[in-house]
Amino acid sequence: MAEEAIRDALTKVHGVERLVKDFGGEGSGEELARRLNDFVASLGEVRNSAKGIEAEFPNELVRRVDTGANPDRFVLDALHTCVVENQKAKGKATNLQKFRDALLDQASVAFPAEAEAYRELKRRG
Repeated sequence: MAEEAIRDALTKVHGVERLVKDFGGEGSGEELARRLNDFVASLGEVRNSAKGIEAEFPNELVRRVDTGANPDRFVLDALHTCVVENQKAKGKATNLQKFRDALLDQASVAFPAEAEAYRELKRRG
């Protein structure tokens, strides 16, 4: 129901835009006022049909839509950011594993009995 109300409101605002674009003469003023009133009424329908629907949108997404940007581009940018951050985290984990292995190698040289006991504990789980 909310989706229908939104589509109806968008259709009405599109009609207002077309009328304003082709605006001319005295008779057009009454038609414009009527269409604006219809649009405002449809916004009330959107509000009523959306009661109980919780939706949150990222501020950046709203900003981009307000400037006329394609919302799909926001999603692609967000996914790209996730991939980059995932690669950074994977690199950190890999380096941490290499550090742990090097530390264990050094500990084996300096403390062979303790390092062997540690390895045995790791094998047991």
